[in-house]
Amino acid sequence: MRRWSILLYVSLSLLLLGGCDASLAADRHDAERLLLIQTMGLDREDGHLVMSVSSGLGPDEKPSLVMSAAASGIEDAIARLQNYSPENQLFYAHVQYLLLGEQFAGSDLDQVIEWVDRSPTLRMDTNMLIVRGTARDAVVDSSEQATDITQRLASLDRQAQASGWSVRTLREVAAALAEGDGALCLTVRTAPSDGNVFTEDQRADAVVPAGYAILNGDGLAAFLSPEASLGAELLTGDPTGLLITVEGCTLELLGGSAEIDGRFAGDGAVEGLDIRCTLQAGLLEKAEDRSISPEKLNEALSGTVGEWVYEALDAAQQLGCDYLGLRRAALKSAPDKAAAGRAWGEAFPAIPISVTVDGIVERSYDLAE
Repeated sequence: MRRWSILLYVSLSLLLLGGCDASLAADRHDAERLLLIQTMGLDREDGHLVMSVSSGLGPDEKPSLVMSAAASGIEDAIARLQNYSPENQLFYAHVQYLLLGEQFAGSDLDQVIEWVDRSPTLRMDTNMLIVRGTARDAVVDSSEQATDITQRLASLDRQAQASGWSVRTLREVAAALAEGDGALCLTVRTAPSDGNVFTEDQRADAVVPAGYAILNGDGLAAFLSPEASLGAELLTGDPTGLLITVEGCTLELLGGSAEIDGRFAGDGAVEGLDIRCTLQAGLLEKAEDRSISPEKLNEALSGTVGEWVYEALDAAQQLGCDYLGLRRAALKSAPDKAAAGRAWGEAFPAIPISVTVDGIVERSYDLAE
């Protein structure tokens, strides 16, 4: 009896092991049926939502699957895309980049934030960018056999981080909007590769940064010029790596910071802001005019960046949208934070703001004195 009990136990164990192998094989087979979507674009055209997706390049350089569908809403678009998928089930848990076309960003930003927040697959830490034009054109025109939109966005993302630009996530944008102060989002545009790229199978449109967009509670409020975007980056982020051309010289920002202080009236209300920016830059390439002095270059750097900062501030006050976080910075030094906070909303568009920029160009010892 004991021998038979042992044999029965071993037999059951082998059966269970076989079941595990079968289960693993089934799971692997199911996984092989999934096609990972890596970039999603959303547009609003003629009253319809348009979703465009790209799977990215597959194993062995398999071309990406690029699709687009118009529907009544996001879930309906996902269902329509699945109906037209030539193979496998489209899987959205690995979306890396969410592109919003101009019109969608201006009218449906809340919709996509709420949908992703509820979604069991998409993540709030997905990188978000706004496209000048339509997201569909960016997804479709930037993809072909040897490259695709995801590769191009990943390259842009790496370059942006090294060059002082900030690619924000959907969570960062949503958090800034929830605080009621507005948010910044990097914008991109497509550009023809003809004349710059000569490899036959890699001539799809390039995707290049186009400055920042200002977002408020209603969605897309305005686009900043590239210069004003650099001023905004100095006030809100780390501009290290940004390239600036002044007096014919190419400079790289090695560091920068901004201090924001409020001036307060007797009743506690803010009556002015003082902003002092400090910059350190390195000389990368000299101008043809070798007679420029280090002192003149310092002045040119300070003056140029000061104009950009003022442009970014003017946009905030014109829109009544504190996307630069000025209120939070100013109230840190307020003697009566409650009084200053209550008066801020109405006062902000007309608050006098003074800006001082101290720029120093290091590694300029080889300029002629």
